[in-house]
Amino acid sequence: MKKKLLRQMLNEWRTNVWLALEFLVVSVVLWYICDYFYASMRTYFAPLGFEYDHCYELTMYDIPETSPEYRPEYANDSAQSEAFREILRRLKQMPEIEAAAYSNNARPFNGSNSGITMGYDSVTGNALRRFATPDFPIIYRYRGANGESPEELAAQLEEGKMLLSDNFSSSSREPLPSVRELKDAGKKIHYVDYKINGEHPEAQIGSALVPVRYDEFSDWSAFALQDVCRDGFHPDKAMVWYYNELTVRVRPEHDHDIAAKLMAAAPDYLHVGNNLLTNVSSLDDIRRNFQRSTTTQLRNYSAGMGFMMINIFLGLLGTFWFRTQQRVNEIAIRRVNGATRRGIFGRLIGEGVLLLALVTPLAVAADCLLTHYDICAYYGAHHSTALRIAVCAGTSFVLMALMVIAGIWFPARRAMRIEPAQALSIDN
Repeated sequence: MKKKLLRQMLNEWRTNVWLALEFLVVSVVLWYICDYFYASMRTYFAPLGFEYDHCYELTMYDIPETSPEYRPEYANDSAQSEAFREILRRLKQMPEIEAAAYSNNARPFNGSNSGITMGYDSVTGNALRRFATPDFPIIYRYRGANGESPEELAAQLEEGKMLLSDNFSSSSREPLPSVRELKDAGKKIHYVDYKINGEHPEAQIGSALVPVRYDEFSDWSAFALQDVCRDGFHPDKAMVWYYNELTVRVRPEHDHDIAAKLMAAAPDYLHVGNNLLTNVSSLDDIRRNFQRSTTTQLRNYSAGMGFMMINIFLGLLGTFWFRTQQRVNEIAIRRVNGATRRGIFGRLIGEGVLLLALVTPLAVAADCLLTHYDICAYYGAHHSTALRIAVCAGTSFVLMALMVIAGIWFPARRAMRIEPAQALSIDN
């Protein structure tokens, strides 16, 4: 059966060559579409490394000197930093608040690409810079790579240690000891970007952190977290000039109308020095607004690619529908010679699927080239390259095979209903 099928395909090689070229082009295009959806969805549903439910950002307004409410005794760094700390203390005393922290472009979905370069001996690594006060890991539920709790990580920040993401070493071009190795050996890592008194300051390494992604559509996650009030800077200047975010985690049982409650406390309880609370935003709203452009872009791409897939399916369906209709005489002759309906269906479908299977290795080779030359370098496209190619190539093959079967099945079934004598009398 297989030899006869191959012989027939060779005899019809002119038609099959053009069909094979169509298969090749369609397979590569369909693979690209599947790859886009696969990589995007796998990135989106991957663990974030943090939690943002019950989290809120508090926007503090700096009262200007021209305001009658301005208090000049809070103009210096020492008094102003003490006002910042007092706000934290008051927030933590509220029964609704589980944790509160200041940070510098560190909260999730902040859009900051501020980097930091750290070195060990002559080897350096670059990562996102995240400065924050100790409660920050508790707010966003950061975890240590060895299972350390957010509270343990907060204690390490309190001690002045720098917390590096577990994949920080991968940001170095040259071999760099892993974060765990540096911590276990009690080694220190030094700042490359700046000096204090002519020397590069050093930082003691704390626990390695579970990588925290930049957002839901990116897997950029190497970062360094530290409280700059404890790394050699003047603590008052660090508090005043670095920290520009104030975020809190609300206890779940109290997370209802919390924005209204905080705003009600703003004029008196949370008004310290020249700082006044003016707005409360949930991290969920911040996330939605931050990712709006990416979400819109993905939706537009999805609509365009969905339309393209429909055209591909209709094209393949039409090709094999027309091809099968042209073989009504052949089907009649096979029936006259005793072929069963099942045998005829198997032969017609087997021919199409076999041709697709023969072309697929060439299509996969083309897919590998697209991946190698970063033609599909969009969000998350570097996920497990071999697996990605295999999954998307397999999906493309199955989808195309279904279209081939549908394009053959329906017209062949219709042709079966025509009596052989009538079919042979039809002028094709």
